[in-house]
Amino acid sequence: MKIAGEPESTSKDEAEYHSHDFEWEDLKAEVEADPAFSYHLSPFVGPAATTNSPPPPPPPPSSEAWRSFHRRHASGKFFKERRYLLKEFPELLNRNDCAKILEVGCGNGSTAVSVLRASESITVACDCSKDTLQKANEIISNSKGIDVKDRFCPFLLDVSKESFPDWLFCKACQSSLGQADGHLSDLNHHKMIKERPVFLRENQCCIGGMDFITMIFTLSAIPFDIMLSTLKYCVSVLKPGGLLLFRDYGNGSDIQW
Repeated sequence: MKIAGEPESTSKDEAEYHSHDFEWEDLKAEVEADPAFSYHLSPFVGPAATTNSPPPPPPPPSSEAWRSFHRRHASGKFFKERRYLLKEFPELLNRNDCAKILEVGCGNGSTAVSVLRASESITVACDCSKDTLQKANEIISNSKGIDVKDRFCPFLLDVSKESFPDWLFCKACQSSLGQADGHLSDLNHHKMIKERPVFLRENQCCIGGMDFITMIFTLSAIPFDIMLSTLKYCVSVLKPGGLLLFRDYGNGSDIQW
């Protein structure tokens, strides 16, 4: 769609660029046929439901279900590069300095690759599946037009069960800014995230917090009863003034959560 006042060449270039995201009908059919996503098709029953109401939908798939899903789609063809996100979240580009971005539930890197291509930001990304993290690293490293040296740092983590590594925003730095939050301090520190990222200098205790956190079709995969606490925990590693950006299914979507 052409925007009033927009140069014709720009409009055509953007239409060509965004036309390669993915085919919605193909994506819908594949998701609906996958048992791991069956809960998306069930009606949501809120806390005010009566005793005569139908039973609540099954919980979102477990971390193992997601790992199984990503193994089945190891080719990377299921998720296409999310080029539209920079239109929806222009904040990711409106920075004069090098933004620090955390992607929670990165999948095979379809969000990170768009951000890395369009900016000089540093992106750290976590997912509960080791297989899909390896695929994300492979896809991003082999993408044309992206210099990812010291700019992409994937690590294994299930945000619903495990705590973020201290090098994101250590407790001392959080406390100095008056925002230390220990409400999830009992979560496990995963053994595979202890290694510091290469872009941290030796005298740095941590990144110092994130400018942005993205959760793209991630929130709906988290059990409903811990969604709020998970969001609060994610916000705890944001710098003051940082933004949490999320996109997910909603009422009226082909696939609802």
